[in-house]
Amino acid sequence: MWTPSRKRLRRLEAAWQQPAASTPRIPLVARYYNHVQHEPAYHRLPDQTWADLNGDSLFTLLDATVSPVGQQCLYHRLRSPLDDKDALHEFDAAATLLAQQPVVRGQALLALDHLTAQEAYYLVDLLGEEPLPSLPNVRLSALLALGLLATLLGGFWLPMLWLGTLAFGCFNAVFHLRQRVRIQLYVRPLLQLGRLHRAGRELQRAALPLRPLQLLSEPLARLGGVLRQAAFFQVVDNMGLLEILKMLLLVDQLLYARCRVAIQRQAPAIRAVFEAVGYVDCALAVASFRQRHDTCVPHFEPAVAGIQLLGGYHPLVPGCVPNDLTLAESGVLLTGSNMAGKTTFMRTLGVNALLAQTIATCPATAYRAPICRVLTSLNLADSLSTGKSYYLVEAETMRQLLLACDAAPGSYLLLLDELFKGTNTQERIAANKAVLAYLQPRSWVVAATHDGELGTLLQSCFVEYHFCETVTEEDWYFDYRLKTGPLTTRNAIRLLARLHYPAQVVAAAQALSTTLATRPHPHGAHLTTSAEPDAVANSTIYKEDLLS
Repeated sequence: MWTPSRKRLRRLEAAWQQPAASTPRIPLVARYYNHVQHEPAYHRLPDQTWADLNGDSLFTLLDATVSPVGQQCLYHRLRSPLDDKDALHEFDAAATLLAQQPVVRGQALLALDHLTAQEAYYLVDLLGEEPLPSLPNVRLSALLALGLLATLLGGFWLPMLWLGTLAFGCFNAVFHLRQRVRIQLYVRPLLQLGRLHRAGRELQRAALPLRPLQLLSEPLARLGGVLRQAAFFQVVDNMGLLEILKMLLLVDQLLYARCRVAIQRQAPAIRAVFEAVGYVDCALAVASFRQRHDTCVPHFEPAVAGIQLLGGYHPLVPGCVPNDLTLAESGVLLTGSNMAGKTTFMRTLGVNALLAQTIATCPATAYRAPICRVLTSLNLADSLSTGKSYYLVEAETMRQLLLACDAAPGSYLLLLDELFKGTNTQERIAANKAVLAYLQPRSWVVAATHDGELGTLLQSCFVEYHFCETVTEEDWYFDYRLKTGPLTTRNAIRLLARLHYPAQVVAAAQALSTTLATRPHPHGAHLTTSAEPDAVANSTIYKEDLLS
């Protein structure tokens, strides 16, 4: 290996082992995912679920890719869970190989290092049915070029024609200058095609035992002709003679039109190389993630086995306390005050389910589950632009979840946080009970609530777990441990006292709480006020909601 390659490899290895935490340019990174939205897929993660699971931050944590192509493929992979167990096992084997074989990893890193320019984000533009935009009046370019040549040659027999040559030259120059900026913008991805070809060729020559690379021979060969045409746009002419020739004969316009046709014809080959290169880069990123975090390989079981999470933690929460959960025939109802860990735990479960079916890697001791789609309602907001209240947004979101579960029963994992909190207590409890009872036979459901009555109302189809805090005269703290059974303690008003609320406020709150707890409800139920911690939560630093 030559010395420059050794230096490059040391730099690349260091970046792979500890990737720099940088904020990705999500609009550019998401271009490939957006490009394939119309294509059929087992599941595309909705924007709401992606936001609820802190998808952009999760992507940043995983992003140890080398190239923009790898970034785009990783983002697409994270938002497109698979139902193909063989494909997931194959990706796991690729990540394992790159983690355990430094020589193989070095070959991949060096190959991908050719494709690091920012312009590589625009290679996606070459993958569609109309990969490059057409130029206005492009057919006129050939006529103008022929007119100039005809008058130039004809002038040797009839010198008056050279006046026409002058006119054509002036017109062609103006025509060229008006379209030059547009052409430079359009050929931006075309100029990166050679780098993509080189990266794919070096990965193939390295003979890495990865299936996508074994299918690259034909696509790489088919790109040769396109690259020869595109190379003309990269020629640098210090003398300016070529620029004059291009201006008078409209060479750029004519060549762009030919390249556009060739790119359209070879779009499948370009996509094959693009996805193979991105696949290797994704596997490198996942191998890095496995080196930096405690993870396990998921095991996919039949649906009747349910979902089992052991030692699951959230990789975005420093020092996250691991928890276990088995989700089988019954749904799970989580209770507990804010900051105790409910939402973070639900996100932990969602992230494990998502990563299991995208990168075959889970931040847990063990994860066993059937193939499923993840949908969430954890962090909704009202919409000022459409004039929708918070409750209306909640209701519309839940309607979409109900329709999804009706269309494909038994295939969804639903994570729901405090449903219908935009309305009054009585109707909230009634709506919660009706919706959760309807969803439970059709999906795996984990729902968090402050309404203790729901545990009793849903005891036939839900089991209760809780998180709790400990409040003393001197301090208050959380252990973030998931515990079985309903929450039996109330510490909200004691927490007000601990935060030095006026004694009169604390005493009045305690007295009213006691009265409400003993007052019978008109329908024979007692409405708890376990949502009391909400008032305090806004004046404290959320230990739970580090991700929101």
